[in-house]
Amino acid sequence: MPCSFLNKAVLGCALALSLAAVAPAAPQQQPDPLENSIDRWNRMSPEERERELAKLPPARARLIRQRLRRYAQMNPEEQQALRKRYKTFSELPPEKQQVIRQRVLELRGLPPGRRLVVHKEVEQMRAMPEGQRDARFNSPDFRNRYSPEEQQIIHDLTEYLQGPA
Repeated sequence: MPCSFLNKAVLGCALALSLAAVAPAAPQQQPDPLENSIDRWNRMSPEERERELAKLPPARARLIRQRLRRYAQMNPEEQQALRKRYKTFSELPPEKQQVIRQRVLELRGLPPGRRLVVHKEVEQMRAMPEGQRDARFNSPDFRNRYSPEEQQIIHDLTEYLQGPA
């Protein structure tokens, strides 16, 4: 069953965060600093992957397998976008990473209709220059359209995961 645009975006963040949290041990050689855990998982043979997954609690291993399958079903552009989001996320300080994890959980907890609206706003604002983004945050339309929780989600996801400038 194909994922909607929103599901792919939320899945992308969740996939990147979950695969990073259980990244397999780095090989003996010096790892490439630009390589991410998604690449390491995908480079493993099925046997190596299963050995690593066997070290995890069963529910967590099932979730990782499911997310790896979904990643494999993405087209190359979606995979590249996910890897870019992961790289941006992994370069953040740990306290900002924790904020992003929390905001993604909050976004996923919104009712589906609101989740879509908030996600669209995040994507639009990530693509804006900083000054335009600040003006949008301070506009009466923004304040009236979104609850304080939604405003915080939008602010933190656009602030910490800025799109191309």
